[in-house]
Amino acid sequence: MKKGFTLNEILIVIALLGILSLITIPAFRNYRPSLQLGSTAREIVTDLRYIKQLTLTEQKEYCLKFFPEEKKYQLFECGETELLKEKVLPEEIKSLNVSGFTGNEVRYNPYGAVREAGTVILENTQNKTKTISVKASGFVTVND
Repeated sequence: MKKGFTLNEILIVIALLGILSLITIPAFRNYRPSLQLGSTAREIVTDLRYIKQLTLTEQKEYCLKFFPEEKKYQLFECGETELLKEKVLPEEIKSLNVSGFTGNEVRYNPYGAVREAGTVILENTQNKTKTISVKASGFVTVND
């Protein structure tokens, strides 16, 4: 007795896999902008907390500057030209709106507070938003 699969069984399995991929790929494409929005907001919060920690540790002022037109931001020591990091936002992020910060710049002082409180609003291609709030104390939160 021979063991193995018949051609019909293999074709049925391939057809089922094709049907499953036709169903899941469009669903993933619709969900991707929401994933990118959340991921981008978390990365900005992480970078804000990082420069706050650098400021506290080194007792030097560090800044995060937003460029809304170019949909990017930069991390650097305030007053210096060398960048620690530059991040261009993914294409799923439609707009970047910054308010409350002079020159769109979040500046931490050696006590861990920011010069001024403000918000950053990210909007994706599905018109969903995430708001990052930076309190005067330096505390950072994300809201839908």
